[in-house]
Amino acid sequence: MGHYHKAITIFLICSSFLYPPTNGYIKIKLKKLKPNHPSRVMSLTESSHSVRARGEINPNEPNGSDIVLLKNFMDTQYYGEIGIGTPPQMFTVVYDTGSSNLWVPSSKCFFSMSCYVHPKYSSRMSKTYMRNGQYAEISYGSGSISGFFSKDTVKVGDLVIKEQEFIEATTEPGVAFMSGKFDGILGLGFKEIYVGNATPVWDNMVQQGLVKDPVFSFWLNRDANEEKGGEIVFGGVDPDHYKGNHTFVPITQKGYWQFDLDDVLINGKSTGYCQNGCSAIADSGTSLIAGPTSVITEINKAIGVETFAGQLQSKSEELSDRSLGTMGVSGVDCANVSSMPNISFAIGGKEFVLSPHEYLVKVGEDDQASCVSGFMPLDIPPPHGPIWILGDVFMGCYHTIFDYGNLRVGFAKAA
Repeated sequence: MGHYHKAITIFLICSSFLYPPTNGYIKIKLKKLKPNHPSRVMSLTESSHSVRARGEINPNEPNGSDIVLLKNFMDTQYYGEIGIGTPPQMFTVVYDTGSSNLWVPSSKCFFSMSCYVHPKYSSRMSKTYMRNGQYAEISYGSGSISGFFSKDTVKVGDLVIKEQEFIEATTEPGVAFMSGKFDGILGLGFKEIYVGNATPVWDNMVQQGLVKDPVFSFWLNRDANEEKGGEIVFGGVDPDHYKGNHTFVPITQKGYWQFDLDDVLINGKSTGYCQNGCSAIADSGTSLIAGPTSVITEINKAIGVETFAGQLQSKSEELSDRSLGTMGVSGVDCANVSSMPNISFAIGGKEFVLSPHEYLVKVGEDDQASCVSGFMPLDIPPPHGPIWILGDVFMGCYHTIFDYGNLRVGFAKAA
C-alpha cells in the first residue's frame, strides 16, 4: 500500500448484491457509485505492492514467513458482501485475485480506530465457530494488519463454505482502513501465496463441490453512467458479458495469476521492452495498470501527461527491503483525448487494444471533469519482478476468465 500521501482518487466504488446459484454457478452482482471529486481518484491508499506476510504460533517468536502481494486501491475497488458464521455476520470485502487470504475486523480489535467504523466478527455470536488462535500478520507500506486465525462457515451468495479459515484482524492501519469502503479482503489467488497452512476460500469452494466447474470470471462495468458495476461468476462464465472468443494463456507461476506478456505497443508500434520476455498478472485488486518505470514513462509521455496528481511511494519488504521507487499517478488534459494514442498489450499472439477513452480515468462531472492516466510506474525488483500488473483499467475492457482447473487465464472484449 505504500506510505500514506496526498490522496488522488477513486474511479469506481462498488458494493454487491448476491444472486442465487444457477446451473452450478453463482453470480455476484456489483454496484458502483459515481466518482464526483478529483480528490477521490485513488484516495486513501496509494497502491499497495509487495508486502511481507507472516503467520506464527507466537507473535514474539516468529518461526516462518511467506511472501504475499496485496494491491488495493481502497475506494477504487469492486466490492461484494459475504457472511461469516451462523447466523451470518455480514461484511463487505474486496474480491482480490492478487492475494489469497480472507480477513475481516475482529470483535477483539480494541486499539485501532478503523475497527470502530466497520462491522466486527464476533465468535461468540456464531454457532459454527471453531477456535484456531494462530497469530497472523500482513504488512503494508502504510501499516500492518495483525490478528489471529479462526474457522467458521463463510457464505458467498447461497454457497456455504464449511470450516473456512480466515483472519480476525485485531489491529489495522488507521487512516486507510478507517476511510475505506470495505471491511476486509477475500483473496482469490493461489494457495502458494496464502498466509498460513490452510485452504483459501476458492479452493474450498472447489473441494467441497460447491461449484460446477473450477472456473470463476470477472465482468467489470466501466460505464460511469450506469449504476451496475459488474459481476463475478463463481463456477462458470456469463456469455452476456463478452464478445467473441477468449484468448487463453497458461499460468507460468502459481501464486498470482501470472502469465507471459508478448509485447507492449504504442499506436501499434512495439516499445521493444519485451524482447527478452515479460511477465504480467491479472489483478482485480489493483485499479490501474502498473508497469516498469521506463516503459510507463514512455507511455505517459505519448499520452501527454501534464501533472502528477499525487506521489506514491512504498518499500518492498519482500526479500531485500529495497525501495520500489516513487510511483506517480499522472494528470492529463481531457480535451486532448482525440490526439492520444492507443496502447496495446500482446497476449497469446493477439493484441488487446486500449483506446484513450478506455485507459483514462475521468473524475468529476462533464465540464468540471479531470482526467488521470490509467498507467502507473511500479518497479518490483527480481526475482519476482519486473512484472506488469493488469488491474481494473484492463479487466474493465476485457472480460477475464480465471480457469483454475486448466491453470490458465483468458481475455475477451467485454460487453
